[in-house]
Amino acid sequence: IIDSQSLHGHVVMLDFWSSWCAPCRAEAPTLSKVYKHCSTEPVQFVGVSIWDIESDVKNFHEQFDISYPVSIDQNGKLAVEYGIKGIPEKLFIDQEGNLVRKFVGPMDELTLISIIDSLLTSEDIEK
Repeated sequence: IIDSQSLHGHVVMLDFWSSWCAPCRAEAPTLSKVYKHCSTEPVQFVGVSIWDIESDVKNFHEQFDISYPVSIDQNGKLAVEYGIKGIPEKLFIDQEGNLVRKFVGPMDELTLISIIDSLLTSEDIEK
């Protein structure tokens, strides 16, 4: 269970994925690495596995050393609410809680860091 209050004031990357998705599997090491890289920043990653099995999600977590929270959207309801068209798909939420960017497909490390840095910088400038 993910407490939305704990995300307040953070840049949030909400990642929709599944353990059976080949591009998701290819991207997982990058997400894990960047999350650890951002550990001292007000950044939080949240994974949402859709149409998946709990044991497969747990194995995926262990295999790719994922340390950020993950929930399972077994019936795809949350994915539909967010308008997810395919996986992997990432939504970026600014420190004020506004959905500010969407990225469809796997991300490379530089692109992910660049988006996070731009959100952190724009929020810092506004304060």
